[in-house]
Amino acid sequence: MEKIMPVLFVGHGSPMNAIEDNEFTRSWINISKKIPKPKAILAISAHYEREDTSVTSNERLKTIHDFYGFPQELYDQKYDCPGSKKLIIKVKDLVKEVNFDTKWGVDHGVWCVLSKMYQDAEIPVVELSINRKLSMQQHYELGKKLYKLREEGILIFCTGNIVHNLMMVRMSGSPYKWAISFDDKVKKFVTARDDLKLVDYELIGEDALLSINSAEHYIPLIYSLGATNKNESASFFCEEIIYATISMLCILFESSS
Repeated sequence: MEKIMPVLFVGHGSPMNAIEDNEFTRSWINISKKIPKPKAILAISAHYEREDTSVTSNERLKTIHDFYGFPQELYDQKYDCPGSKKLIIKVKDLVKEVNFDTKWGVDHGVWCVLSKMYQDAEIPVVELSINRKLSMQQHYELGKKLYKLREEGILIFCTGNIVHNLMMVRMSGSPYKWAISFDDKVKKFVTARDDLKLVDYELIGEDALLSINSAEHYIPLIYSLGATNKNESASFFCEEIIYATISMLCILFESSS
């Protein structure tokens, strides 16, 4: 039996990472060399929200430049990767309520990272939407349903930011104390696999509420927890908070078997 694929949670940060060479982009390249090459990628991104649970269903996914005010060089970037009918069917088998979406493509939370990890854009990608109507517990349970995909060489790729409060960004100076505090607590709870604490993040306190002033960038972490077993190891990289309020923390979940 093939070794089960790992699960990645990636703090994607600014779209500028797509055209920069920095410690974050280099770490994404390094992690792609560390893990087995996926047969396909199921991506769960902060930037693909809907009122239902959908998967992208086009044969080829167009590159979405879902940002504004950046250099033209960034808008010139393309990551038009193939979709995967096989993966769509597998997801539908596991998640009966899933719908098909022909309008979405790959958003910057996905392609800015994958363009560093897998530059040739040859690995098929399917994005799974974040359903705004689901509770945090329901997101977690949906993540559990995706576990079996890992047994078939599919990488579950979750992309957001654990601390993400754009209302309080500052371009210089140290991170806010509440941002550091919440980032540290997440690492502690992930290491202990205290998933329930992370699902019920509002109960953690004010530092959680300031770090997650809207939950879409946090929810991909919940999927990564749901899609992994509690006996799997979690290792952290990109442990830095930028602009005082954005955690670049990335997590690799791996099974020892």
